[in-house]
Amino acid sequence: MMSDKTPPAPRFLVRQGSKGRMVYDRERKAPALVGTNPAVNLTKEQADQIELRLAAEWGHKQIAARAH
Repeated sequence: MMSDKTPPAPRFLVRQGSKGRMVYDRERKAPALVGTNPAVNLTKEQADQIELRLAAEWGHKQIAARAH
């Protein structure tokens, strides 16, 4: 059975910044934070790795929040 609902847009995106790549956080409407540092001026490989890590961490928090 298929759902008519489209899946939610991902929270984190890799975008081209002024100096290399950045990981953009749609919820913050700003560069994603890695600790207290903005995820900017990255290589494509660095940005892809950070995006995957942040998405996984955020997904785990969402699952935990639904469990309570």
